[in-house]
Amino acid sequence: MTKHQNDQVEEIVWTPDMSVGVPILDDDHKHLIEYLNRFIQAVDAQEGILDTDDIFTDLIRYTEEHFAREEAVMSACGFKGLDAHRELHAKLKQKVHGCRHRYMLNPNKVLEREVRKFLMTWLTDHILKCDMAYRPSVEAHPEAVKQELKKS
Repeated sequence: MTKHQNDQVEEIVWTPDMSVGVPILDDDHKHLIEYLNRFIQAVDAQEGILDTDDIFTDLIRYTEEHFAREEAVMSACGFKGLDAHRELHAKLKQKVHGCRHRYMLNPNKVLEREVRKFLMTWLTDHILKCDMAYRPSVEAHPEAVKQELKKS
């Protein structure tokens, strides 16, 4: 990550230590990072509510696709924490929808900072902490993962 002089995070940069061991899921994470960076850029450039709403819409759509793909991979490799991870995904989706709703109703600098911080923390923490929990299962069952991904 890089930082502004006022200690605001400027952007998230995907790094190899974020890899979960499945190239398509890593690509998903890269796309999610791109959406977050687009949101940050739009807010910083004061592009307006329509642009940020479009980005939120894309982020939500892609997040839902990614969560479904990720859960299918976890299921295929017998990840024991799947139910808890599904629950976490559901809560994250609710929170993202809530952030979008609040932001669209009342876009302001305080809320922009709050939404930015939540989205960035959510993504980096989710990848680096929660998603890393299933990496050993993925690595132990590469053929099951490969078969699951052929379905999609």
